[in-house]
Amino acid sequence: MPQKDLVVSIIPVLIVLAPLLGAAGAMLADRYRPGWRNYIVIAGSAVPLLLIALIYPQVVEGHYIYQHLNILPPMGMVFRVDMLSLYVSLIFAFFGVIFTIYSVGYYHNREGGRRFFYLLLAVIAGCLGVALSGNMFTFFMFFEFMSVLFVPMVAYKSTPEARAAGLKFFYMTIIAGVLLFWGVAITYWETGDLSFGQGGLIETASPLIMVAFFCYLISFGIKASMIPLHFWMPDAYAAAPTPAAALSSSMMLKTGVLGLIRVFHDIYGLDFLQEVGWNNVLLVLAVTSMLYGSLCAIAQDDLNRRLAYSGIAQVGYILLGLSLLTSQAFVGSLYHIMAHAFMKGGMFLCAGVIFVNTGKKKISEMRGIGFQMPITMIAFTIAAVSSVGIPPFNLFVSKWHLGYGALQAGMPVLIVVLILSSILNASYYFPISINAFLGCRELKNIERQRLLVHPLRMIPVILLALGAAAFTLAPSNWPLNLARAIASIYF
Repeated sequence: MPQKDLVVSIIPVLIVLAPLLGAAGAMLADRYRPGWRNYIVIAGSAVPLLLIALIYPQVVEGHYIYQHLNILPPMGMVFRVDMLSLYVSLIFAFFGVIFTIYSVGYYHNREGGRRFFYLLLAVIAGCLGVALSGNMFTFFMFFEFMSVLFVPMVAYKSTPEARAAGLKFFYMTIIAGVLLFWGVAITYWETGDLSFGQGGLIETASPLIMVAFFCYLISFGIKASMIPLHFWMPDAYAAAPTPAAALSSSMMLKTGVLGLIRVFHDIYGLDFLQEVGWNNVLLVLAVTSMLYGSLCAIAQDDLNRRLAYSGIAQVGYILLGLSLLTSQAFVGSLYHIMAHAFMKGGMFLCAGVIFVNTGKKKISEMRGIGFQMPITMIAFTIAAVSSVGIPPFNLFVSKWHLGYGALQAGMPVLIVVLILSSILNASYYFPISINAFLGCRELKNIERQRLLVHPLRMIPVILLALGAAAFTLAPSNWPLNLARAIASIYF
């Protein structure tokens, strides 16, 4: 579906501004009307979702929404809502609402949560800005804004571990930012343009163009936690508040993936990459991430660290589909962005519910917890089954298309890698659920009253568990249709 009709609108700017205004409103409410704070925070995350729904019909009909702000030369701030932007921003906006509601419940009657909401809304705004960027310069500005503001979220608990994890993430953010800046600068020097939607700006290879490609690869690889640039992630997820870890896994990691998608399809172009073969570097790193992340996850007893290493493996699936340069693999990558957000976001929220209500973080301490928190652990089990790729859950659809894409690329051996990775997924997730319900039967008679969970913590958990299979059971798989429409534009 070609997108040629331009509609100038301020709505993309308002989508990004809404969470920032919500953060400012929350600050004022905390000072003058504390009882209003939670409502303002939730509204600040909900307005972007409503605005995206408003422009959705225009974009799917073949238009794209455009706005240029003549600030920050040489290119200015450009917003462009095409099918890819619509798909990713819709995911970000939906999960922004989910995590905001969860955060309100997470910090219910707990001290120290006030400043967290300001940071949460600002990072959501940064993620939406990345998704709606119309050129690489605008992408760079929001990417850095989002990354810098996530540093205090990692260190929010102010423990020695949290401060160390925050400092590590800060250093990695600086490295990623410098490399991305040089990639953008070289691209502009060589082409005089940074716009998306042109089908590739690069026409001929040169040493500088290759340097820019690897600057992009390393910078976005750091954010996506791609092997061997992953080492900030396990410490950050173990130390950060659970809503921050969930936000990073479902949204921030995807900004790195989106950056690579823009680099592959809008900066370099498929024809150029097929000619030079640089995509094979990403292919090797993706397969390594899939297997290494899973093997490391097996060895973790801390639940958040296990989820972190699993996230490295799951992002490997997305990068694999991108690197194959085939339409079906690309559909698998796009669908996996959504599927992974539901699966891993739900798991992190379950981990947070367990920690807030029991204080337990170690998997070895969670025997029998399914009797104390049955809904939470059922939701966790649904996400675990989804992660393995068992039908009818979401990840079956993405892995099916990745396998199909591997055959299109003439690499059937990758199907074996996908199967092996799925077996590893089962080996580190299923024992958690088995022990939760069967590992300690004497816990059946534990008084459950002390484990009643705040509704604002459980509603997001239930919604994400339902979302793990809802699309595949519906008469029409709406996200899959969007992913196919996006692929038809690029291939």
